[in-house]
Amino acid sequence: MVIAFYNANIFCQSNYSSELFNIFEYRNFSPHRVGSWISDIAVPETNNPEYKYTFYVSGRHGGVFKTINNGTTFQQIFDDYGTSSIGAIEIPNSNPNTIWVGTGEASNARSTHSGNGIYKSIDGGETFKFMGLADSHHIPKIIIHPKNENIIYVAVMGHLFSKNKMRGVFKTIDGGKSWQKILYINQQTGVIDIAINRDNPNILYAATYDKIRYPWHLEAGGTNSGIYKTIDGGNSWDRLSGGFPNGNIGRIGLDIYRKNPNILYAVVENLNPKENDPEDLKYGEVYFTNNAGKSWVKTNHDTVDVSGKAAYSFNQIMIDQNNYQNIYINSISMISSNDGGKSWNDVKWPPKHLFTGMFGDIRTMWINPSDSRHLIIGSDGGIYVTYDGGKNMSHLYHIPLGEAYDIEVDDSSPYNIYVGLQDHEGWKAPSNSYNGMIGTPHWNIVGMWDGMYHKVDHKNNRWLYFTTQFGSHHRVDQLNGTRQKIEPKPNNGLKYRYTWNTPIEISPHNSKIIYTGGQYLLRSKDRGNSWEAISDDLTSNDSIKIAGKGHIMYCTITSISESPIKQGLIWVGTDDGKVHLTKNAGRSWFESTNALVNAGAPENYWISRVTTSSHNPAVAFVSITGFYHDDFKPYVYMSTDYGRSWKSISSNLPQEPVNIVLQDEDNKNLLWLATDGGVYLSINSGIKWINFNQNIPSVPIKDIEIQEREDDLVLGTYGRGVYITDIAPIKQISNKILNSEIHLFDIEPQPKKNYSDQKNWGNFRLMGDSHIYTPNEPNGLMIYYYLKNDSKSTSKIVVSDNKNSNITEISGSSSKGINRVVWNTKDVKPGQYYITLMIGKNKITKRGIVEPAYKWPVGNNYN
Repeated sequence: MVIAFYNANIFCQSNYSSELFNIFEYRNFSPHRVGSWISDIAVPETNNPEYKYTFYVSGRHGGVFKTINNGTTFQQIFDDYGTSSIGAIEIPNSNPNTIWVGTGEASNARSTHSGNGIYKSIDGGETFKFMGLADSHHIPKIIIHPKNENIIYVAVMGHLFSKNKMRGVFKTIDGGKSWQKILYINQQTGVIDIAINRDNPNILYAATYDKIRYPWHLEAGGTNSGIYKTIDGGNSWDRLSGGFPNGNIGRIGLDIYRKNPNILYAVVENLNPKENDPEDLKYGEVYFTNNAGKSWVKTNHDTVDVSGKAAYSFNQIMIDQNNYQNIYINSISMISSNDGGKSWNDVKWPPKHLFTGMFGDIRTMWINPSDSRHLIIGSDGGIYVTYDGGKNMSHLYHIPLGEAYDIEVDDSSPYNIYVGLQDHEGWKAPSNSYNGMIGTPHWNIVGMWDGMYHKVDHKNNRWLYFTTQFGSHHRVDQLNGTRQKIEPKPNNGLKYRYTWNTPIEISPHNSKIIYTGGQYLLRSKDRGNSWEAISDDLTSNDSIKIAGKGHIMYCTITSISESPIKQGLIWVGTDDGKVHLTKNAGRSWFESTNALVNAGAPENYWISRVTTSSHNPAVAFVSITGFYHDDFKPYVYMSTDYGRSWKSISSNLPQEPVNIVLQDEDNKNLLWLATDGGVYLSINSGIKWINFNQNIPSVPIKDIEIQEREDDLVLGTYGRGVYITDIAPIKQISNKILNSEIHLFDIEPQPKKNYSDQKNWGNFRLMGDSHIYTPNEPNGLMIYYYLKNDSKSTSKIVVSDNKNSNITEISGSSSKGINRVVWNTKDVKPGQYYITLMIGKNKITKRGIVEPAYKWPVGNNYN
């Protein structure tokens, strides 16, 4: 490892930029086999055979992907536009090369990230142009006029956690050059769905949605939810009644039958008390009209709740355009009816009638208007295709999506990556493999349910701890393949409150000690067999917020960090903005919240992470996210006096909520930081931040880990899975190096890797192109060097042995910044070598060590 720098003034250099680090690229490690939440599907409905096998899909936080071969391969086409949150995709029938993308998915979930407006491509997705509506935040639907593609209608839900005026229906008549708001209710009511009469495009229907979300509460409906109709292209609107429910109404989904546009269906979450059971306030209903909305008839029986799970997030209805009696509603399963909604199949999970071979939580579906047996379905498990109406399913799992809550690494050789995924358990895979790549077979399941925190015992990889939603705690014995539930049980009638992503941490001083948090900090001294509370309630214990609706636990601990220097020095952060510290393992506590507020931190905001220093026990870092308040300012703070005072180190960070800040273990001036838009680094303790995203799209990054032996930066993104890059030279950066004309960095030892350089050993590629994989890191020593300026001289790296005999020469770049060459060591003996950098008259030599090869076990091994 590199020696830590202890001079506080060593990094005063401020004229460096992200170009310095252009050489660094990430490997994408998403466990693709499980898929991820799909927000929309768009298929060009044209007779042109050129587009017969083309369609588009969007991950809710993963961007837009295109296939031109019916799903054999997918290409990402929307990685460079400042957001990965996608709500809607639409294509005009008249021009399949025109694509509209509405950013900001609209599931209304507590994890729903906003977008930055609407975009248009006129070249099949090669490029996109921003077309406005920047403050829309969440766009659930786009409708294009069937006879004039310059006329566009956009449904806008507006801000999720606050009131605002950019809600309703927006219209352009000039292809997006200008917009007019043509339907607006109020600052709390947006539009969640639109349907258009293709025979008379001046007739449209809009479903308004009256709801408001707070960090602790969701009001999932209101009196302003309803269906509005226009017959003049949006100049005027009328609210429809005629048997359609009013009062406290939740999310509404609409669809119109093209062959007879007087026929519409609506699915409604009716939150009004039932006459026969006033306590039951959640009820999904289907309404039918055959006279263009003049009158409506409820089709489903009172005992059948068609909205099912979390209607605010689902509740879309789809009509088979060849038979209006066949209708579908998305929920935990795909609910279906073939008699116009009188009877329903698969209302409860698991499905037994159709779509049995796919993952649940259905989000969207396209029905082929020419062949109703051909369906493309998007769920939390990714994209599925059926050609027999749902009897048999094909899973297109090879889209690089994955919503990571948390990541972990161990110290095996090669080391393993652990990731907890939204709706998809916890997974484990090696960072390199004998096959030369990491593919589907290398990922093994280690957790369950929604994968959250995963922590491995670094002194004995046998023991793995993980949490799932709302505090289900587990211990895995990776040697024997057993799992045991170790959830803390309170005494004396108490009830623990756990946040959705409950933290669990292992003491760096004694790996038998683990910590977790509800409203109290809880400790186990025996690997989770027994627990004790070592604090009082560390939250505000606000009874109103604790009682909030909407599948939420509030006033809970969100972050725990014990100092690696001083045992018993533990920091705790909460979702309601509290920060506490104990120096004596919980015997007494100091609250640092007021000191944070005095430093400019917002009150009552979610503490996304508290982290400690490996260099000084008095140093700590706090990141605060304004995500749950629609506040996108970065809030990052550093304390050097055990939390008695704080200073902001947000400096030049962009307007992106911050999820974690981490001090490097080897270089105390080097900080790593993740936001809802990317990853950043500072080499001067936060005086200046620079973008370190390179080939990562703009995507929320929820967690950072550094594998210290390998000097690898590992990122968990909430949309595109896991990314890894080598950061060995960055750990060594100093002001002295940046002011040098040339510098050769210390060379990280590497083992021989006796795997195939072809990245396809074992005939993996013979399985076809519908499989994606992550290539291994380069096979050899990675040699990094720095040039202050471009050089006219040739850069050359000479490798010699202990006898001064030259083994090889490698040509390198002479461009300014950090450069890299790789010496392939697959065919050399382990041992010590000398690496010499030659540029003009300059000559620098460093030692390079090739270690013995990995021992590659055949089959699975917990190490």
